Amino acid sequence: MTRITKTPTSAQPKSGTSQKLTAAFVAVLALVVAAVVAAGWFGYHWAHALVVDRSTAQMRDDALFGAEQAAINLNTADSSNLEESLENMRSSITGEAMTKSLDDTIAGITEETKNAKATQQAELAHGTLLELDKDNETAKALVALDVRYEWPDRYEVNIVTMRLTVENVDGVWKASAVQPVGPRVPIERGPMPGAAPAPAPGEAPAEPAPAEPAPEQQPAEPAPVPDNGGQ
Repeated sequence: MTRITKTPTSAQPKSGTSQKLTAAFVAVLALVVAAVVAAGWFGYHWAHALVVDRSTAQMRDDALFGAEQAAINLNTADSSNLEESLENMRSSITGEAMTKSLDDTIAGITEETKNAKATQQAELAHGTLLELDKDNETAKALVALDVRYEWPDRYEVNIVTMRLTVENVDGVWKASAVQPVGPRVPIERGPMPGAAPAPAPGEAPAEPAPAEPAPEQQPAEPAPVPDNGGQ
């Protein structure tokens, strides 16, 4: 009697099981791909926000600061030290139009102006950037200042508002155009401390009392006029 021995065969997965495994693998692979794509998308925008947006924000800050500083310098002057005041103005402007305007102002300054003992000091009240052109590195800003004017006998404070166009010149934002916005708005005025009160309307100012020579001392003789030889 012949015994038939069956050779063991490897177990083969059923067709349904194989399809389920393949579908699960495809689903997992799709999730991995989606995760990689999402990570790349978020990573790009994160890097974009970190580099590009931050660079733009820094440019906006620099442009606004330059506009504010230019407005302050152009509205600050001391008659006793006009050269320094004008140099500060010149350092805040660029372009032929602004340079010519400042040169015309300098040409109109008289000795009377220099000796007036008047000062003009500007402080920032508010500033905002209106436009920014990143490609050309230009911007427009609106700046409001509190400007205090002082004379030996009085003072006044006005609000001055101006629109400035600024551009980046070797890392410094300078004004290439300035336009006043509305009239000056007075907010405070009065006499300087220790100054003589102003006369009432229609009243002549009081004349100062004549100076008297010191005891035991005669007034000094006037200085002789130089002889020009009759010329």
